[in-house]
Amino acid sequence: MGGDASPSSVSRWETGRTAVDRGVVRRYEDILGLPSHHLLSVIDVMARYDGGRSAVAFLRPAQPTSTGDRATGRRLDALLDRVLDGDILAGGDWDDLTTLVTAPGVVVGPGRVRQSVARRLLEEMLVSDGVAWRRRYEAVGRLMANEMWTTDAVEACETVLACPEHAGLIEVVSMLEASAHPQAARQVLRQLTDPIASETFYGALLASHRKNRRRHFSGRQSAVVAEVVSGVLGKTSGRLEGEAAAVLLHQLQLSSARAARLAEMACEWPVTCNIVRHGCLVEPHAAQVVLARMSARVSDGPGPAPDAMLRGFIDDVLHHPVADVRLYTAMLLDASPYGSTVAEALCEELRVPGMVQVTERAVPALYALRVLGGPGQRPTVARLTLARGLPHEVEQAAVHALGHIGGHSPAGYWQAALRRLEERWREHPGPSVRSALKRFVYNAAMSGELDVLRRLAHTHPQSEPLRSMSGWWVELARAVRESACV
Repeated sequence: MGGDASPSSVSRWETGRTAVDRGVVRRYEDILGLPSHHLLSVIDVMARYDGGRSAVAFLRPAQPTSTGDRATGRRLDALLDRVLDGDILAGGDWDDLTTLVTAPGVVVGPGRVRQSVARRLLEEMLVSDGVAWRRRYEAVGRLMANEMWTTDAVEACETVLACPEHAGLIEVVSMLEASAHPQAARQVLRQLTDPIASETFYGALLASHRKNRRRHFSGRQSAVVAEVVSGVLGKTSGRLEGEAAAVLLHQLQLSSARAARLAEMACEWPVTCNIVRHGCLVEPHAAQVVLARMSARVSDGPGPAPDAMLRGFIDDVLHHPVADVRLYTAMLLDASPYGSTVAEALCEELRVPGMVQVTERAVPALYALRVLGGPGQRPTVARLTLARGLPHEVEQAAVHALGHIGGHSPAGYWQAALRRLEERWREHPGPSVRSALKRFVYNAAMSGELDVLRRLAHTHPQSEPLRSMSGWWVELARAVRESACV
């Protein structure tokens, strides 16, 4: 945005009477002294997820590229060369590349070039975090939404889904929600009916939420989704799967009798019952008690007391039934001046006696800390990963959160965490412990402890699963790992 904006323009932007575009947001970042894309990357993710008129200014495709624009052509060629040569690419490079290749009239070939771009971008997204992740997530979304690139982007996801030990399986399946291509819908259905891992099943339930809302499924495919929802609600499944199924229940076009029967099944579990009856993860009175405590803690922190909007954000982060809404609301809070204060308030909430024993309360708080948490919150979360007697899902949510929280844990922590997992592996080998071990590997790798991971795998010869799960991270190309940080 060149030049100065008039007071009337600023007033119209801030009251919502005039749409704000990308240039305006970037200028706000500069004026406020914020890192590049600290605000814009969050808006991009929200716009891609929610759509609507306010998203048009951010998702509008680039203008047609003139064949005589040599500078643009050279920039595109240089970026493609860097991808194919295994060079370092920053988030801005991926912004430029995906904007250029999806512009009207631009054709990139042969197909193996497009496939290399899509695979490299997806790999970087899976091992990045924060702003770097959001910029790559939006770049993948651009490819998914483009007629020429959508098949290549979906096939890149399918390559990942061919390997059960791959990182980010939930993320990859849920990413398919961004494509209206029939191949994306078929892959989601495949992971619902014949998943390669429990993570892909849950990811497919999440993807079905938006694909169903956007009518990406055929009538027959919607019937399959309904059968899967029936199966989840008819048995004792994991809390997260039950939560996602209960949300889908409200969307599916079912006969009143069948919907009533599924609602009856859902109400056999506390969390799904609350979703069906109240549209909330917990009973409304319990939600208000926690919200009051959180608001009081935020009021004690720096800055003004929370208003109704901020209270609403905190409520959504902790209690909204849709996992994606909780995630994106945490991103909005992280982009605000309240992010660190809310993070510390979440940690204080996790110290309330009995709080960590209630899965539907503790898990959303820990997942919010994946986004909001920093070095100051790391010790609290690390202690939960080693605590005994916690519900399995709470313990695993803490392990997953720790991989996204800044700072470092001492070598002794990693040794203690691995010993704990090895004990469980010897006593009760099976899918749940294997999933826990995979999260341990993810946690260590995302925390930048790859050397620790190598050393532990080498010095624990009995931990063959640890070595096999670490293999993907250890063999990951250096350029991908280093690019994912910028």
